[in-house]
Amino acid sequence: MLAAPLLLLLFLPFPPSSGAQLPDKDRVQVDLKAPPFPWGSMRLPKTISPIHYDLTIHPNLTTLYFTGVVRIQLDVHKNTNAIILHSKHLHISNVLLFATEGVKPLKVSEHPRFNQLALESDSVLAKGRRYEVQLEFAANLSESYHGFYKSSYRTSSGEVRVMASTQFEATFARLAFPCFDEPAFKANFTIRITREPRHIAISNMPMVKTDELPGGLLKDHFDTTVKMSTYLVAYIVSDFLSVSKTTQHGVKISVYALLDFYEDYFDIPYPLPKQDLAAIPDFQSGAMENWGLTTYRETGLLFDPDKSSVSDKLGITKVIAHELAHQWFGNLVTMEWWNDLWLNEGFAKFMEFISLRITYPELQVDDFFLGKCFEAMEVDSLSSSHPVSTPVENPTQIQEMFDDVSYDKGACILNMLRDFLTPEAFEIGIIRYLKRYSYKNTVNSHLWESLTNVCNSDDLDEGRIKHKEFCSKSDVQSGATKWYSGDELDVRAIMDTWTLQEGFPLVTVEVRGREVRLSQERYLKTMTTLSLKDFFGRSL
Repeated sequence: MLAAPLLLLLFLPFPPSSGAQLPDKDRVQVDLKAPPFPWGSMRLPKTISPIHYDLTIHPNLTTLYFTGVVRIQLDVHKNTNAIILHSKHLHISNVLLFATEGVKPLKVSEHPRFNQLALESDSVLAKGRRYEVQLEFAANLSESYHGFYKSSYRTSSGEVRVMASTQFEATFARLAFPCFDEPAFKANFTIRITREPRHIAISNMPMVKTDELPGGLLKDHFDTTVKMSTYLVAYIVSDFLSVSKTTQHGVKISVYALLDFYEDYFDIPYPLPKQDLAAIPDFQSGAMENWGLTTYRETGLLFDPDKSSVSDKLGITKVIAHELAHQWFGNLVTMEWWNDLWLNEGFAKFMEFISLRITYPELQVDDFFLGKCFEAMEVDSLSSSHPVSTPVENPTQIQEMFDDVSYDKGACILNMLRDFLTPEAFEIGIIRYLKRYSYKNTVNSHLWESLTNVCNSDDLDEGRIKHKEFCSKSDVQSGATKWYSGDELDVRAIMDTWTLQEGFPLVTVEVRGREVRLSQERYLKTMTTLSLKDFFGRSL
């Protein structure tokens, strides 16, 4: 029963014709002999943050290039003369600053290696003030399946057609429009898409109106998004139809059982009014959790009861469960930086199995989950493994974080912690975490703090968590009190040993008469043993 509300039914991809060259008119010429770039780090400065993006995009599916204009509302946190943001392979023009004093052009310089633009003002942008900056831009549709890219498909009559879609995780929004392309720079987005009448456009939010433009074009206006990171922005222009259903909570979606489960488990309603699922055959990432518009490989979404196997059903259901879990873990609460990617991916992988145990018990996912943990241990037993939380800086290092350690080991240590704390205490802590950091960014320690002393939480006193009965009962249970109150259990101290160092422990037990000695070392597949940076936290 997986009929998606939006099924982009594509078949084998065919290479489209070459993209047209962009005109030079109004293009900003970047002087490579200009003064030094005013910023020297790959990470953006914290002097300015975006509040709202007003983004208009016009993809031309005949010439295979797109134009656009973005107007960004900014908060200034420290006096500065420069706005530093991301842009890659975009041709920038007509850059303007809007302030209470009026409108003026800004000087533009570029740092290609850092994918950064500097927009410099002759006057100081003052701390505490709010400004707006507007940039026009253009580029060819990407052929790399990242950013705003072109795809093609063959119709039932054999005609080859072109569509345009987005894939922005992890650092590819900068290929589609100038932006602050780091997960901590959350903002609201109002998106407009100009298209031909034969196409449709979809984005994260529902369409609110369509205007007719000169030349027979249409402009679709989408509702403003909730506060979110740039990598979750999505839009698709194609000529497909859509079908939809509605959950008991009023959200348009077909896989209602999973969405309803997550709303109940997290005690937080799905924040958006719709959830589209789009199937794209040449989608390279497997699936992507864009808020309100999740995208999938065709084989990761579409199920034919007459042709698909039980294994196919398990795989499809797991992928959908993973992406819907991201609507809370990753979208509502997002890691501050990519070193903690596992807070997104490990949790989504973990919730795949928690949700399917309840919603699809016939799939018997517990054995499959155990297999994934053994696979994670296989990878983690190699000297080339890395900690779950690993410092990363550049886009290449960030992409390398999307591996079995972040996904599978992250999920398995969460399952271990759930068994250790008890499922009830773990769920209270997760609800506490999601409610405390909704629309914000987190690091490892925020999760561990939320899972510590769950029954002494202010959240319970404020009535935001629904498990008062459990906490009252647990306080009087023999031997259980230490898990829920007091300072005896330091979740962070335990879990830092599992997330900040690679590997897992080999525990050796020696019995000598009435004496038992325990020792531990990192387990490696080779005969060489490496010393541990710290002992792994564990219960005995």
